[in-house]
Amino acid sequence: MLPTPTPAILAAGAVALSALVLCAMYTPRRAEYIAHKTLARVTACLNPQGAALSQLLEERARANTRLVKAFNLTNTFVSGEESIHSSFVNQARRLLKQANRNGWRQFRDLSTQAVQVELSELEEGGAVPYDRFVQAVCLRVILVGLLGVDASIDSFSSTDINIVTANINLLWSLSKTSKHVPPHLLPQLTRSLRNLVPDTEKYPNPVDFVIPAWETLWRVIAIAIAYSCQEEEMVEAFSALYNKPDITTFNEGSGGVSIRSIIAETMRLHPPSKRIGRLTSRPSVPHPPTLLGRLLERVRPALRQESAEVHTLQVSEDIWGPDAADFKPSRFPSSSARASERTSADQAHQLLFGSTPLRCIGASWAPVAAGVISSAIVSLLLEQEEGYLTRGSKIGGRVGWDDWFVRRV
Repeated sequence: MLPTPTPAILAAGAVALSALVLCAMYTPRRAEYIAHKTLARVTACLNPQGAALSQLLEERARANTRLVKAFNLTNTFVSGEESIHSSFVNQARRLLKQANRNGWRQFRDLSTQAVQVELSELEEGGAVPYDRFVQAVCLRVILVGLLGVDASIDSFSSTDINIVTANINLLWSLSKTSKHVPPHLLPQLTRSLRNLVPDTEKYPNPVDFVIPAWETLWRVIAIAIAYSCQEEEMVEAFSALYNKPDITTFNEGSGGVSIRSIIAETMRLHPPSKRIGRLTSRPSVPHPPTLLGRLLERVRPALRQESAEVHTLQVSEDIWGPDAADFKPSRFPSSSARASERTSADQAHQLLFGSTPLRCIGASWAPVAAGVISSAIVSLLLEQEEGYLTRGSKIGGRVGWDDWFVRRV
């Protein structure tokens, strides 16, 4: 016959159980890594069936914790709070609505001014790295043309513009590594951003909007121009959009190629995010066999690091054919020639902007903005010859433009 547990034995058992739970809570658990590479699995990763918005926000925020440390971000991309998400989306919609109300002709004029300002910074015959030139032009335009900063294009300090563009790129790259981050980079970025965006009420943390609006856009512009600058038909398409900046010209172009197709193909081969991460929680086994196991899964569930391999989809020969690795804008026909039914290629390309309900709020606006800014750069450098582009040996991305330059005539 078993002895009756005494209070001392029960207390000791409770202490032991508590110790086990605390040990489990503070012992690192390695996250399982899963890469999703098919259309169905990428779609399911980004928008799992039956998932609540709060769950999707939390999974995205967990995967982006490095950006909090790197930039002190406080927006929806690093928060699981639905209220923060709603506030960000509502403000983004207001900004996009105002930008559309102002029209693409005004946006074209702002882009022209930005190109001219950056060229004027150079001495006659002087040169600037191509990526730095595009970054600066794009940031000036975004500040006024989208974020609505109450200033003229030429009023921004070039020093602040260069600090913001350089530090965002450097901090972004460093955030993906274990390398030491120089402690001056973030405070320097914060000061320069506040100089450029002084409205503390509208933008209490300017980086929350500057990074989503600018960081991807400048790369799309730089790469689209790099592919197009030696192709006469594509240069003519940019010239047509510059002369008539509207949605019809963007979609249809003049002749056999449209700016819509050039931007779409650029983003296919060089996705804004090659992979979209999610850090999900789940039971390590479907039904933990013991009471303690079930308790531990409730207190500290195992994590699963999931990656939606967007770039893999964009270069899949099963989806795009044997020439999937080639730059071929004609694979995106004009809107009047498009098929009525969505193909697997259409579905894959749509995932460049994520999936509902967290799909990029600027998915319709950003490609046109990239086309219009690109048209100003191409027209002023290649058509009006206010400067000229020295083409490098290979096309870069966030980095890799070492032998590309813009020179002032």
